[in-house]
Amino acid sequence: MDFHPLIIHFPIALLIVGTLCDAIGILGKRDFFLRTGFLLFALGAFTCILAALTGDHVADTAQHISGIYDDLDWHDTLGTATALIAVLLTLTRAHLTFKKRFTGTVQYIYLFIGIAVAILVGASGYTGGR
Repeated sequence: MDFHPLIIHFPIALLIVGTLCDAIGILGKRDFFLRTGFLLFALGAFTCILAALTGDHVADTAQHISGIYDDLDWHDTLGTATALIAVLLTLTRAHLTFKKRFTGTVQYIYLFIGIAVAILVGASGYTGGR
């Protein structure tokens, strides 16, 4: 059974909404949104791994479709980059939060990278839909 279409919507929604919550938390200095953003982003990173794994399984079948190779390759690259960056960003934030160093400029750098991840997951979803 192909679980990829069922799973892919979770990282898209969780990473984008998590980043929006982080933006509200960082820019508006709202602790609730910082905690919520971290939880949603971390869940999004985890589901990104599941989406990438199920996507690899489906790609073996899909690559036999005529004319799909370039789009499939681009989608795979974007999906893998998204999963890798999201997981690394989540682990980095957990470490910085634990060490009480997730403050000031560090938060803005994190937010900038989080926005990049949200754009990447959107682009990956778009290329997968094509």
